[in-house]
Amino acid sequence: MDRREFVKTTAASTVFSALPLLSALGKTTKYRTALVGTGWWGMNILREAMQAGESKVVALCDVDRNYLLPASEEVTKLNGDKPKLYGDYRELLAKRSRRL
Repeated sequence: MDRREFVKTTAASTVFSALPLLSALGKTTKYRTALVGTGWWGMNILREAMQAGESKVVALCDVDRNYLLPASEEVTKLNGDKPKLYGDYRELLAKRSRRL
């Protein structure tokens, strides 16, 4: 086997062995996400998580409904999730074990 034939064979086998890995990379896991604090900083982080396509927003929590309600509307508008709303993070954490 000469060098050129070796390189062609090796390159072809590398491509075919990488195909399962590439198809696995296309699959994304949706992480169930709950946000505590829907102000400016929290929503910026949540927007990035939603944009990555790996988050399903299941709950939002904020003591101030003036932040909570617009945040919920934005989440629904951006990716269709309808998160449960909480005014107290302790209530949200208590529900955690029951799968929000």
